[in-house]
Order: sequence, then C-alpha cells, then structure tokens
Amino acid sequence: MTGTRFPERATSRAVLIGAGTFHDPKLPDIPAVQANLDALRRTLTHPVHGVFAPEHCVVVADPKDQATVGAALSRAVRESEDLLLVYYCGHGLLDDDGLLHFALTGTDSQNVSWSAIHLDLVKRMVGGARAKARVLVLDCCFAGKAISAMAGPSALALGQLNLTGTYTLTSTTATAPSHAPPGAAHTAFTGSMLQALTVPGPLTLDEVHRHVDEELAGLGLPRPQQRSVGAVGKLSLVRGPARKPEAPSTTGTSAPAATTDSASPRRLRARNITATIVLSAVALLPPLLGDLLTNSNSSLFGDDEVMIGLESESDNFDMLNPTWGHFSAFSRDVVGALLKEANVESRPIYIDISRQDQMRSLQKREVDLNSALAMTGASMEEVDFVGPIASGRLGFLVRADETTQKILNLYDLDDRTICVQEDSIAALIMDSVDHKKFKVRKMPKFRSCVDSLEKGDIQAIAADNLPLSAWVLENKKFKVVPGLTIGPPSRYGIALPKDHHEDCTRLRDVLMKYVSSGKWLKEFRDRLSNTGLSADELSPTASEIETFSCRG
Repeated sequence: MTGTRFPERATSRAVLIGAGTFHDPKLPDIPAVQANLDALRRTLTHPVHGVFAPEHCVVVADPKDQATVGAALSRAVRESEDLLLVYYCGHGLLDDDGLLHFALTGTDSQNVSWSAIHLDLVKRMVGGARAKARVLVLDCCFAGKAISAMAGPSALALGQLNLTGTYTLTSTTATAPSHAPPGAAHTAFTGSMLQALTVPGPLTLDEVHRHVDEELAGLGLPRPQQRSVGAVGKLSLVRGPARKPEAPSTTGTSAPAATTDSASPRRLRARNITATIVLSAVALLPPLLGDLLTNSNSSLFGDDEVMIGLESESDNFDMLNPTWGHFSAFSRDVVGALLKEANVESRPIYIDISRQDQMRSLQKREVDLNSALAMTGASMEEVDFVGPIASGRLGFLVRADETTQKILNLYDLDDRTICVQEDSIAALIMDSVDHKKFKVRKMPKFRSCVDSLEKGDIQAIAADNLPLSAWVLENKKFKVVPGLTIGPPSRYGIALPKDHHEDCTRLRDVLMKYVSSGKWLKEFRDRLSNTGLSADELSPTASEIETFSCRG
C-alpha cells in the first residue's frame, strides 16, 4: 500500500458507457451491461469509500449514436484535471481492416466503420485531456466476420491501445466461450473488478490486475495482460471496500449477487490524480432474465447501510462536513427517528442530491430512500411515499430590504418579475393564475433565481413557503413575504421505490405513532420554529398519512 495515490474528487471525472441492447439482430443483447454500469457507478461514487463526486460520474446507457457519447466525453475531457476515467461495456467489433470499434445501440454490423465508435476517436479524445492520468476501461467482445481471420486478436488490440501516459490492462478473448454465465449479475471481467474494489484495501490498479488475473484464471477464462506507464499503477479507484465482499455465486462467476447489489445502491467520495486504459475483451454474452438483476421483494434495510437522499442547501457541499439547511435537517431528523423507532439496524448514510436529480437517483437505486420529496400526482405514480411529514403552500421570496408591508396579496406584485424554477410545482401554479400583470421568468435552477434576485434582475421568487422559510434562516439577504400564500397544499414525504410494500407500511405505522406522541412537534420546534410558520398547519394528520402513504 506504500505510495498509493487517490484521485482529487473535485477535479476528477468519469464517463461510464454501456451498450446492452441492439437493433441489429446479429448483435445479441447483453443484459448484464446495465448491472455493470449501476454497480460500477455505485462503487466509484460511494459516500465514504469512492473517489468520484456523484455529479462527476456520468452514465451513458444504450447510446444510439456517436454524438451522444461524444457530448459526454467532450465535457469530461474539458473538466478533468486530475483523473479521467472512461469505461465502455458492450460489443467490440472489428471492421474488414481489423480495426477495433465499440458498438452502440444503433450499430449496423454490416457497416461498422460508420455506425460504431472507432477506437482512434476515443484515443484522440482521451489522449487530448489535460488530466494527469487517463483511464479507459473496455469490457467488450470481438465480434463480426473479421475476427475469424485474425491470428492474434489480443495482440492486435493491445497494439491499437498504445496511448502515452496510460495504464493498460487487457484480457485476451476467445470467440466461443461465454464470459457472462447464465444467472450471473455481471460480465466476468467487470464482476471480478468490482469484487477487487470491495476487498479490504484499497487496492491499487496493479493489485486489481493481480486479483482479476487470479479470478479469471481460476474460472478457466483468458488471463488479463498488463502494460504500465509511469507510476499510474499505484492509483486506487476506492479509498476502501465499498461493501462487504460477497461469497462466489453458484454459477461460477466471481461477481457479487445481483439481488444484494440492486437492493443496496452505494455512492462514493474521493481525493487526487488521473488516467489509464483497461481493456477486457469478452465473448458474446447470452441474455439474462431481467428479474435475475433485481429482487423487488427484498428489503431496503437488508444491508449494513441504508442510503438516504438529502438535498443540501449549502453552496459548497462537503460530504465530510455537510451543512444541511433547516428543512433538510428537519427531514433528516425525522427519517433518522423513524428508522430508529422501526428498529432498523442499517446505518443511515445521507447523500447530497441536487434538486433536479432527486427522483432520478431513487428510481436508479442510487439511494434507498429520499428524505423529503414533493408528493405530486406524477411522483406518486413513480415511487411510493410515507407521509406527508410536513405540508406547505406557494410563497414568495424577496430581498431583505423590500418593504413587505406593501405586499399583502398577489395584486401587489403587479409589474414585477417573479422567478420560478422550471418544471416545478411553483411554475405550474404561476402559469394557472388568471391575474397576469406580473411577469414570470423560468430558470433551470433555484440558485439562478436567487442570483437574479440578488442582482435586482427580478423582484421575487415563487416557491414552496416551507423550504423557503427554512432557507432564509441562513440567508439574511432575503425574506419570505409574511402571510402571502396561494395554491393548494404541497405535501412532502419520505420516498422509496415501488414494490417494497412491507418496508413502506412499516415506516407508515411508525410515522403515525411518531406524530401522535409529540416527537414530530419537538423536531419541528428544534429546526423550524423561527420560520414563522404554524406547526398546526404543517403537522400531518393520521388521516393524511393513511390516505397518501404506500399507495403502490
């Protein structure tokens, strides 16, 4: 472990690309690809052990064309300064000249050169990055008519992968044996690599290579080859095991079990450094049944940790020293108390999720729960809720020097510009208001509205008064117009994926007892008593909890 280097979290970028479904009938689908992407992202962005910030690890699943991949790669290349990691899993295709290409969902096997991504294109992009280290991980097979004529496909691939300043790991391939046995969660190489990242460590790239070499050789699969330039082999992609190592599955693969992996998504942290190339060439993979990848009946609390999405209200979020806003802190306390009351033994890990990614992170199982999502009709069809844990209405934020005594109703905002976040409940409500003497400006982020309000470009922000009132407790430049609310109640609840009814009802029953015991009121007074909002108005009732909880 002497000399192990860790990437710098803020200046490292990862792009994970996977093509598992194909329009061309000559290219078999590879169901394990999605499981590879999900598990690798969870490992690389784990809040404790990983080295990438979640927002800096982009997944491109089933790209249809080169432009989709190019956009993600170009951004990562521009932004990366320390580590650039690029991963591809899918079919590796050789054209008539024996040149390696990476298949996309829309690739035509009879026209590889124009419908797939040429290795040289990736090499140019990765090689042009200013990152100190560059890592290209390729888990793919050589398929197509050219492969049968090749005398040494592994040597050819290694020659094509020559790239200055990289660490190259390649596994040779046979064209017939399957490297993703039926029932395995992951392809053989990626499964072995994931297992290497979960053993007590952390392991450097050199050590990961040795682990994968032993695992694949033990399974009778082609052994990976390694080529190192400089000291990149001392780089580690994790700061420790992302989870407890799994026992080998009965199918003979070294990959972790799919049901446990799916039920326990994980995200990661990081430190410093940059790039490499890892090529795993695997043979054509047989399709796997979707229900082998996910066990929808498993408990969310079956692992040592339960991952909880929480929106930070700090501009400079630090995972080790989070500064939660008052509303987020309130919802965090409520979730923590409910888990304790329900005798859940899993340790809660709170993960900062951007506002626009709240729903996606839950659906992608990057988190197990979300502490406070808006309970809209649309969201309640997508996920289940326990709640509401609190309710509010649309309110208005203005600068602190604004004379709010003159703003008593909506008409007092005439001739002003009011900012709302795009695709928000506030935007819908403001669009439905008949009185339109004010102007509505929509922006992609709440922060954009705040910056415009501070500059004087707008005169007010419309948003839910509950998080607004909590937010201004730490932002003295602004204030919420007292007494001015419009629209229907907005309810917030603890969100969890569908098909976990037992977990949902367990938390619902505990929430009812929690509210009736007076503990909810205590948490509210501890966190939100200075917002000026009435606890009686915000407090959920047993009838509301019964009506809106666990409807899936």
